[in-house]
Formats: sequence, structure tokens, C-alpha cells
Amino acid sequence: ELNRLKIATNNAYSIYLTIYILWWVSVFIIISKEGFNFSNDMPWFLLFTSILIMLWLLKLSISRDSKIFFHSQMNNTNKSIHIFVITIMSFFMIFFS
Repeated sequence: ELNRLKIATNNAYSIYLTIYILWWVSVFIIISKEGFNFSNDMPWFLLFTSILIMLWLLKLSISRDSKIFFHSQMNNTNKSIHIFVITIMSFFMIFFS
């Protein structure tokens, strides 16, 4: 049961990290077009970054995995898929927005 919790926590963190990186791509696109508005943009940064930190702390406490990018038990196929999704989505976000 604990092993399944570790796996679920590690996977949740890796998925959220992928989404978080893509969110940063969208942030740079929006800021480059509209500029930075502290009162509008800062709460989102704090919210999404806080969620990432909380998931990382949860992952650290449950699986004792301090790795920031993805997780230590992640196989190369899963890493490649995450990196591929980040790359392709970033490309489409940058060039088709």
C-alpha cells in the first residue's frame, strides 16, 4: 500500500512539474505581449509555485526522493515522454499563439 502511495505521489509530482513548466512558457508569451502586471500575475505565480513546492515536499516525505526534476525511479521512457510533451507543447505555444 505504501509503495502504491509513493508511486502515485511521484507520478503526480512529475505530471504537475510538466504542467508547471508549460505554464512558465505561457507566462513568458503573455508577458512578452502584454507586459507584467504585478497585481494580476503575482498571485498566479505564488499559487502555482506553492502547489509545486507542496507536492515536492509531499514526495520528499513519502518517498524520500529529493530530486527536483521528475523523480528518481522514473524510467527513461517516461522521462522522454515528459520531455517530448514539454518540447512539442512549447513549440506550439510559442509559434502558434
